Amino acid sequence: MPNVRRRVERLERFLVPEPASDPYDEMKSLALQSVSEEDLTALEDVIGQNKRECQWTEREAAAMKAFTCAFEQEVLRAGYRSVADFQRSSAAGR
Repeated sequence: MPNVRRRVERLERFLVPEPASDPYDEMKSLALQSVSEEDLTALEDVIGQNKRECQWTEREAAAMKAFTCAFEQEVLRAGYRSVADFQRSSAAGR
């Protein structure tokens, strides 16, 4: 699975604007690790082609939804009640 790992690392570089110690980075990394290889490929296409949401194909939109759901699951797994709760907590810690 080294190919999947490289894809995750590449996507993390695009989706992670701050150092890895940021809670958002950690959640994004965990979420990327849980999406399918097909979703990773579609996300790479969106990022690599710098597409706006209105330009996404159905497959790309589904991949972004899968990533969003995975992110929400990681937030809940970390003990937050919601993504909004996580955002408030993260903003308070900055």
